[in-house]
Amino acid sequence: MALEAAGRREEQHLEGITVGVFGTDIQSKSVLEASVAKKSEAEGIMVHTRTEGERRYSFLDTDDFPGRIQGYARIASIVDHALYLFPRGGRLVPPDGELAVLLGSFGLPGSLVLLDGSVAAEDAKRALKGTIVADYSTVLRRTNDSAIDLSHSAPRGDLGNQRTLVYVDRVFTVKGVGTVALGFVLSGRVSIHDQLRPIPGPSGVRADVKGIQINDVDFESAGRGIRVGLALRGVTPEALEKSHWLDDGSFATSSSPTFEASKSPFYRPDITSRELHVQLPGEMAPARLETAGSGTVTARMPWEVPLWEGMKAAAIDLNGGSLRVAAAMTGKF
Repeated sequence: MALEAAGRREEQHLEGITVGVFGTDIQSKSVLEASVAKKSEAEGIMVHTRTEGERRYSFLDTDDFPGRIQGYARIASIVDHALYLFPRGGRLVPPDGELAVLLGSFGLPGSLVLLDGSVAAEDAKRALKGTIVADYSTVLRRTNDSAIDLSHSAPRGDLGNQRTLVYVDRVFTVKGVGTVALGFVLSGRVSIHDQLRPIPGPSGVRADVKGIQINDVDFESAGRGIRVGLALRGVTPEALEKSHWLDDGSFATSSSPTFEASKSPFYRPDITSRELHVQLPGEMAPARLETAGSGTVTARMPWEVPLWEGMKAAAIDLNGGSLRVAAAMTGKF
């Protein structure tokens, strides 16, 4: 996805639902995604899109798991709905279990997808007992079936406020356009002429939105759940190099937020007084977790992050072996 110097103009506003495709069978995921949606990005997070009426569905996936958990952690932190693909062979391996724990850390609603009759629903749920995925509704489907029922997916509640927040994952220069930021609208809407604050960023700096594109088509505005390209005036890519979010200036920010923390029952080490990582909505930050009270921790981070009551995060131990998801965290600000 890249913002072109000139694109087709659409006046309507577009809202979206983001769907994470979680599983260890790369081939099955690829066939399913190609059957139900059109690939729009393959760099970083893989994005497939499908439009029904005025709603855009974006299917997010990564191919670096289980070697790395960062891609799936980022996806779990921002999507509205999870599709968990149970292994075709009918037998879970540790990475399958780790994905189920990851989804539970964000409290993600979702569907348990059973492909081509390879396993009975009761056997799959039994294997996933003790995880959130065991409570998902079961979907029986053929891998390459082009039909998919998304009527049960809905905007995620903990990202559902009306203030504008965009997670930015790429910033670059386009000839004839200038500075372009790519990312996902996490909440609210972004419109042309909005003045957005980079987080983290220098005090008083604002980026003027002079153009919005969605898959190379110009829009006047875009709502939550949409992958956007923003042409920005007043900032350079270098100035935004360390900025991971753009907001309307209304979010509180801190480099030491406090969270309610619930350690994963499958993770043995203590989570406090250690250097871990915290997967925030969109971005992962290194952090030292310190006990702040009964069931609460303070995360000491190297830069400020946007905060809101009830935001979901997860403590990640990148050196945690077969389970890197250490704890579920909920903001208390």
